[in-house]
Amino acid sequence: MARVAVVFPPLRVSRDFVDYPYFADLGALSATAVLEAAGHEVSLFDALGRADSTAGPADGSWFQLGAPLGARDIPDTDVVVVQYTPFHRPPVREPVLAELLAALRASRPATAVVLADLYQSGQHFVDVGGAAILAAYPEVDVFLRFEAEASLPGLIERLAAGRPSTRQVVDGVEPPDLDLLPLPAWHAIDVPAYFRFHTLLMAELGRPGWAFPIDGQSLPLVSSRGCPYRCSHCSSNPGLSPGQPKRQRRLSPARLAQHLDQLVQLGARRIHLLDELSNANERHFDALLALVAERELRLEIPNGLRADHLTPKQLGLLAERITTLSVSAESGVQRVVTEVVDKDLDLAHISRVAREAQAANVPLLVHFMIGLPGETREEMNRTLDYALELHENFGVWPSVQFATPLPGTRLARSVGALPLVSDFGPHFQKLASATNQYASPAELQQFKETFELRLSAMQGPKKIIMNVTYKCNNHCTFCAVGTRTQVDGNFDRQRELLDKYRRLGVSLLDLDGGEPTLYDKLFPLIRYARRIGYEKINVTTNGRMAFYPEYARKLATSGVSSILFSIHGPSRHVHAANVGVPEAFEQMLEGIRNVRAAAPPGLELGANVTLTLSNHRHLGEIAALIHELGLAWLNIQFLTPFGRATETVAPDTAVAAGIVMRVIDEWKDRLKLQVINLPWCFMPGYEAYLVGDLLKLERHMLFVNNEEVNLFEYLRQQRSYGPPCGTCTRKVFCGGFYRLTDVPEPEWLIRPEDLVRGVEATGLTGPAR
Repeated sequence: MARVAVVFPPLRVSRDFVDYPYFADLGALSATAVLEAAGHEVSLFDALGRADSTAGPADGSWFQLGAPLGARDIPDTDVVVVQYTPFHRPPVREPVLAELLAALRASRPATAVVLADLYQSGQHFVDVGGAAILAAYPEVDVFLRFEAEASLPGLIERLAAGRPSTRQVVDGVEPPDLDLLPLPAWHAIDVPAYFRFHTLLMAELGRPGWAFPIDGQSLPLVSSRGCPYRCSHCSSNPGLSPGQPKRQRRLSPARLAQHLDQLVQLGARRIHLLDELSNANERHFDALLALVAERELRLEIPNGLRADHLTPKQLGLLAERITTLSVSAESGVQRVVTEVVDKDLDLAHISRVAREAQAANVPLLVHFMIGLPGETREEMNRTLDYALELHENFGVWPSVQFATPLPGTRLARSVGALPLVSDFGPHFQKLASATNQYASPAELQQFKETFELRLSAMQGPKKIIMNVTYKCNNHCTFCAVGTRTQVDGNFDRQRELLDKYRRLGVSLLDLDGGEPTLYDKLFPLIRYARRIGYEKINVTTNGRMAFYPEYARKLATSGVSSILFSIHGPSRHVHAANVGVPEAFEQMLEGIRNVRAAAPPGLELGANVTLTLSNHRHLGEIAALIHELGLAWLNIQFLTPFGRATETVAPDTAVAAGIVMRVIDEWKDRLKLQVINLPWCFMPGYEAYLVGDLLKLERHMLFVNNEEVNLFEYLRQQRSYGPPCGTCTRKVFCGGFYRLTDVPEPEWLIRPEDLVRGVEATGLTGPAR
């Protein structure tokens, strides 16, 4: 019998890794057990299960997992078996693995070295061909692919006599009966150190609220191998011969119980089930849940389950055990699910499980992809809309990834040759591949980026805007509340609402109107908000009351953190045409100067302008005035069609957008600028200035009559989409175009000539940038 060293090397992974590198050593543990059962003398050197196992940032954006292992840590043996994982980025030569193999070869030139997948199931498999792997790692004698247990003992016996004369690729044979395999050799590693490593990893990555936590006493289990379904993107069942049906092999309940008992004896309190598809067989899954419940274990199942195989009874059992239930939809469009993904799934089951999981109080995560071959841009948006609908209606957390063509999958074969990828991890999360004929990788990334912005903005209110009064001493032609009765709000009810939203964690408050400085309880309300913990309080005002120096002093020192002055023209004539009061301009200017004179350190002062037919061509002059007044920022608002705002006071949107782009170019280095209430398609290249429109999702508006609304949803009452919106990469958070009349206009949609007209209005000869 041979002396064998089994090595699981340290891993250098990207922060965007997918799968579960912290449990990737299960293959090495199983290989050790199989070789011991065959009578070989085996030493296991597991970088994740040693007293010095660690985790932390490596060079650049990389993250290092495991203890450093060198050739001197591994004794002389007849054969060395080194596990090769998807995280070693085949077939690119990975530096940490390469360093270890080079040291092994230099220190023991006569020893046979085997590089082996030791594949278990449940992790992505990058099938690039053995010849490419041998070329990347000339130090190894044999590359053993796929599952190893049935082939490894015989291979070791042949290699014990010395290195082979030729380098070889050996395809492992699937063990037909998983029950006959020995239990993993957990005795060969330091299990308490393994637990400490996982706790350290979670702390170092800084990811609070992991969906599948690994801290504490977590150990992995594979209860089945393979998957009977044929999803085009999936890399399960590697090594399957062409035309051979996919299948799944499962542990019997009795053997599964023995595996669980072993893990319990090792101190496990949480099991991570790494099967490719844990509930492919409902009886097997029922047995597993019962065995886990008997042992009072927590259960995490990171790979997505089949929604159509989940029952209410199973959800009830999982509610007591699981942190996050994960199911796979792949798309929100049935045609894509059926014809493109080839997933035999009715999406109605996704909605059903979402509803039932919410009822059972089970947190649910649903997996989606975008960028599949043949998937249209409109279908991508429909998928993202469906994902957001599940989140809004049932509290589902949608996980959207790019369709990533792993070598060996039907997806990879369908898209043809692609550039060599040196790290697949980020390609699922942040780097799209050229998989789709309708959207470039950059556009796919815009789809996902926009979705994530929308999802983030939906996580509860972060700011409230309280209309404290509808009274106003101006008569703006565009006022959204100008048709409401001019009354004050109820002070006691306002304090109750402030209490309510503060308990929800809101710390940002905007006091608005009407004209809030006409409200006699404004300063007591500000003091109350400060006392209960609101950190930033803004007052938006027309500035006229600050014409009186004593009022300006009180306003500036009231406890507000910022004041936003409404300036709708650079001159008396233009401002008055918009606000309806001839003397308002001079009073506003004096008010701003008075506030500046009384302002304590740290008080931020800015301006707000609403673009109208009479002032939009004066925007550059308004920006100059704001800078001259010493104000730090300018919010540029397009009309919202409420109250008095109608098409009679609205400018041509494309022309106004062109002017805004020119003003941004001129003033972006001197003023903080933000554009609100405009679809992004009007200002390509200026998206960074338009995010404020999305932030309405984070804001609740509290009206004088105590009505509470989400600002984005409220404004969306007067917004609508047109045919071009269906293909737009920004659709999922854009509310669409504002309708300024009740009569739909067939030609209202944005067209290329509209953008040209907007640019020409600025005097530019090309697109503004």
